[in-house]
Amino acid sequence: MNNQIEISIPKNVENLVLPDPSLITFYKNINERILWLDAEVDDYYLEFLRYILSWNQEDKGVPMESRKPIKLLIHSYGGDLDINNSLIDVIKMSSTPIYGYNMGVACSAACFIFMACHKRFTMPSAYFLIHKGSSQNIGGTFDQVISNIQEYQRKIDASAVYILANTKIDEETFEENIASEWFISAEQSVEYGISDSIITNIDEII
Repeated sequence: MNNQIEISIPKNVENLVLPDPSLITFYKNINERILWLDAEVDDYYLEFLRYILSWNQEDKGVPMESRKPIKLLIHSYGGDLDINNSLIDVIKMSSTPIYGYNMGVACSAACFIFMACHKRFTMPSAYFLIHKGSSQNIGGTFDQVISNIQEYQRKIDASAVYILANTKIDEETFEENIASEWFISAEQSVEYGISDSIITNIDEII
């Protein structure tokens, strides 16, 4: 006796490939204006500029207090300083509010991007890292090396001004710590004005 059951699969779905679950999550988040910065800050994150500009265009004419905030969830060890600067400019100029959340790690460029957000929150165990960074692309002729060093110094100086302007860190404290890898806890981040508050309930994020 044959106990097997024959199942007929319709022709229009027999070769159907299910979408990548990570893509489903990504597009679900985009619909809720949630962006995850969860890798090295590189060219990929220029896409965030397009989303922020698009949402601002969508909100044009809507009072700021009535706009749905953009949520930037960060877990990144840093990355490219030029991409960092582009993101900072657009975040700061966004009329639609952008809220930053340190989900665990916001180092170097990721920390600077976090500081640009209109409201800033951090998980209890999260930390931040501020440092002068490093450059691996300085090379060429003597004159080219000098020019590159001068340009990199300009960017480092601008970063220092930016940090002092967007936190409660005073110049003396900054100078005492910036020469080394400056790790900052969640509690210290509130004290220094890097974060507005520490997240105590998941509802504060979603």
